[in-house]
Amino acid sequence: MRDIKGTDPTKPELAILKRLWRADEMSAREIHDQIAGDFGWSYSTVRTVLERMVDKGLISKMSVDGVNIYEAEVTKVAMLGRMIADFSARVLELDAAPTAAFFADSKLLSDEELEELEEVLRKREDCS
Repeated sequence: MRDIKGTDPTKPELAILKRLWRADEMSAREIHDQIAGDFGWSYSTVRTVLERMVDKGLISKMSVDGVNIYEAEVTKVAMLGRMIADFSARVLELDAAPTAAFFADSKLLSDEELEELEEVLRKREDCS
């Protein structure tokens, strides 16, 4: 996985990324089955969004036995750190992002990832 600079993911793209961060890799059908209820999307719409995410560099695609398999190309901590720092500065007008301890109850982050997020946020603050 790589750190990525650029546009933050849309709400549906973030939903897809969350599932890929948990599962490492998934087929388009598996992704569709998990998010169809959230967005009311057809399978073809999910495939279109996946292709756009590949074009953005958020995910990668590989063909395995004729089935497209997708995996995240952006790390969870890097993406969340960037989004938190951006929200803190742009929306809340804070000089610094909150500490990772604020997210201690997150179901998405392990203890190790919280420590990594703290480091990412600290580095972003130092660069400001």
